[in-house]
Parts: sequence; C-alpha cells; structure tokens
Amino acid sequence: MLIVAAWTMIAIGLYQCSVHLSGMEEEIVEDVEEQEEIQTISDEAPEKDTTIESIPETLLDENVRILLMNRGYHGIYHTELHITCSEGMMITHHGETTEYEPASEVVLRTKDFEDDQMICIAGKNDGRIQINNIERNSPARYRGKLECYPTAEGIVAVNELTVEEYLYGVVPSEMPSTYPDEALKAQAVSARTYTYFHKQSYAYPEWRAHMDDSTAFQVYMNCEETPAAVRAVDETKNQVLTHEGELVESFYYSTSGGYNGGARVWSGTASAADDYLIETGEELYASGDEEGELAYQQYIDHGNEEDIEYHEAWYRWSYARPLEGKVVGTFLQKLYDLSLAQPDTVRIRSRYLSSDQLPKEGAVRDIRILSRRKSGMAAGIMIETEHFRVSVMSQYAIRQALGCAQDVVTKNDGSSYIMGDILPSAYFYIEKIYDNNGETGDNLKQIIIHGAGFGHGCGMSQNGAKNLADGGLTAAQILAYYYNGSIREIGELNEECQ
Repeated sequence: MLIVAAWTMIAIGLYQCSVHLSGMEEEIVEDVEEQEEIQTISDEAPEKDTTIESIPETLLDENVRILLMNRGYHGIYHTELHITCSEGMMITHHGETTEYEPASEVVLRTKDFEDDQMICIAGKNDGRIQINNIERNSPARYRGKLECYPTAEGIVAVNELTVEEYLYGVVPSEMPSTYPDEALKAQAVSARTYTYFHKQSYAYPEWRAHMDDSTAFQVYMNCEETPAAVRAVDETKNQVLTHEGELVESFYYSTSGGYNGGARVWSGTASAADDYLIETGEELYASGDEEGELAYQQYIDHGNEEDIEYHEAWYRWSYARPLEGKVVGTFLQKLYDLSLAQPDTVRIRSRYLSSDQLPKEGAVRDIRILSRRKSGMAAGIMIETEHFRVSVMSQYAIRQALGCAQDVVTKNDGSSYIMGDILPSAYFYIEKIYDNNGETGDNLKQIIIHGAGFGHGCGMSQNGAKNLADGGLTAAQILAYYYNGSIREIGELNEECQ
C-alpha cells in the first residue's frame, strides 16, 4: 500500500534537480505500440461541448456510470448491440425480467424498445457482459450492469459499476501491464482521482453518465483486465490525490519531451490548478525573441541526457508535411472548418475576402510560432497565404491544424507511426523549405516539424513514471514528482462532505 503522507518536501527536491536514471533503455513490448495513441487522457476535454450538471453528492457514491462509445470511438450511438454473458443474463424491460441461458446472444435494435423504455442487462452470478460488436483491442467484457436507452439516432449504452471495478479496466487500457508495479500503482491512484473528480458532474446528464470510455476522459476496457493492473488497483484501494483538502483533476499523458506543461496547456490564464499541476522549463523559451526560439530549437535537436524519457521512442520525433498542389487546399479547408468549430481559438483574417474563400488560396507563404510557454509548448501559430492570416491559439487546436491523418511520423528510434487526426504534441519547432531550392521565397514547398513527447504534456508522464519506477522510486514518490499535494483516502473526503 502507498503511504498516506504530505509530499511537499519530496516534490521540492525532485523539481529542483534533474533526475538522471541510467540503464533505462529497454525494448517496449508490442502492446505499448498498440496503446501509444490512447495513452493520453482529455486532450480535447477543455474544448468538449457538453452540458455539465452539478451533482457533488455523487462523490459519496462508490458507483460510476460510463457511456460506451461505438466502433472506433466515433460517436455515442449504436445501431445495434450484440450481447452475451458466459453465466447467462437477466434482462429487465418495462418492469419485466427475462432470464437468458449462458452464452446466449441477444441483439438489441432500436425497434426492440417498447414505449422508449430503458433496457437493463445484468450478468448472472456476477458474470461479465460482453458486447461482441463494439470492436476494442480485446474482448469488451463489462462488470456491473448495462443500461441501454433508445434515441432517434440509435442506442446509448451506459455501464454502471463500482469505481474500483472500473479502474480494473482503465489501468491496463491506459498503461501497459508490463510496466513496473510502482508505475502501475501511480497510474491507479491518478486514474482513481480523475474518476472521483469527474463523478462530481455528469458529462452526459440525459443518461446520468459521468464520463465516456474514450480519450476525451479515460480509456476503459480497450484492453482486457490483467493480474498486474488489478493488483495495482487493489493495493491502492480508495487512495486519491488532493491539494489543500480538495480532489485534483489528475491529468496524465504518454511521454514528456523533457518538460511538463502544467495546467496552462489548456489556458494561458492563471487558475487554482497551477498550484498542483506544475509547469517546468526555461523562461528563455517563452521570451518570444530569436534567442529564445534558437535555444528551444537547440534543445529539441540535442535533448538532455538527464531527461527521464531521453531513451524513449517518443522523446523526439519528426514529421515532413508537403505544401504543394492539392494538399494546400486540403490544409486550408481544415483550417476553415476549425474556425467554424472553434472560433475563439482559430481566427481567419483578410482585408478583402470572406473567410470561406481561404480554401481557394493556391499556396501557403509562411507558418510561424507566435508564442511559447516556458515548457517549450507552442501556444500560438500563424499561417499566412497571399490574402489571409490564420491564427491558432491553443495547443490542442494547433495539433489539429498541423496534423494529418495517415501521414507518417518518424520517432526517436527511427520507427514509423501513422498519425491520427492530430500531431503527437505541441512541443515542436518548424523547419521551412521554400519553393526556390530551400531559400526564402514566395511560397512554402514543405515544412518539417521537429517535435518532442506524445500527448498534451499536463500532469504525469506515463513513460516517465515507468522510468522513475525502474530507477527505484515508489508510487508515492512518482506522484510527488508530477503533482503537488497529498495522498488521502476517499473515505476521509466523504466524511468531510457530510
């Protein structure tokens, strides 16, 4: 079990010096490759447009309600659900309960719901409910009960279970179970804290769901439960992170490029989260002058052998993006679409033309960094064409703007990664190649993005936790490295709420 204690002295010591851990380079097993893209929670959470209903009393309840996304996490509506349970099922609809034999498959479609009444499914003998057509990395077998709601768009599925059982499915989905026990324990405490923090509100109030099972919150049951993950949850049971007696929003992500972005990866303004999500870095990087930019470029190019993730594949990466021909129109169309979806962060300006004319521009003249934070994170960029200027002013929107699905990113170890819709991180600089043999000219021919790390950069680096554990740190010390606060029992907080 973790020691329940204040972390102040541990945290100060770890933040004031670089930790050099030798001999940490090791082969990453195949399941890490499968999980790299999902090992980042809440990248888009601040931009997520949901109606939040305050329900602070649910902190006292040990159950959590998780909305299950459809295939590929593309949306919340299912056209149909194919459900089995090895122990048999009890299905309740319209006040009547029907028993089904073990291994029977039930197929639910919207036409099966009478009077728009919810259907509740529970496994017999605590058996787990398996959804056969949801397409996760491993069989999607859920503890607790499944509530299915009919809507005009399809079926909404909500899994209700205890927090500890939920974490059995979160920890192996968010961190490879081959990682050291102390790293898995740190992951369990961080994930539990994130869960209780979000139990204070409904992300989907219509169905009373606190979160969904995607990277917008925490990935859940994308990988099967494992003994190591279950042990990490059990050995840290009920332990959460607090700051000044309050639960924190314990963000975590895959890999740091050397510095932690802190709470302001979401906003440039001060908030209470600054006190427990600490930003590290060099003030020079945020100076906005040529000296600061060159210093950060040098850091990206050469790194620092004392950085915890120095030997990790995602410590550094590069991405070459062409900007000639048809790809220009595709790039500019994406910028225009982002400006409609996120008008506060993506703004298009022109003296003479309306913004919908941006995709018709034939070339890009410049892409440059407008501002950085001291962690090195790009906080603003400017894209210029002949008639337009487009400013993008948040790390997540920047990653959306410059990323391109199915393009290839080259990692630190020379391996390739097929990009999703966003860049791996917002910690990068841009090398520009113009259309006259690489010298400054009218239009960009290509950009090469030289980057660091994977994920939003706020909170705990999971690969950092692995390397700290390999170096002998306990889970409590790992958590102290990334968060400022204390470990407490959730029961203590519940007593204070009553």
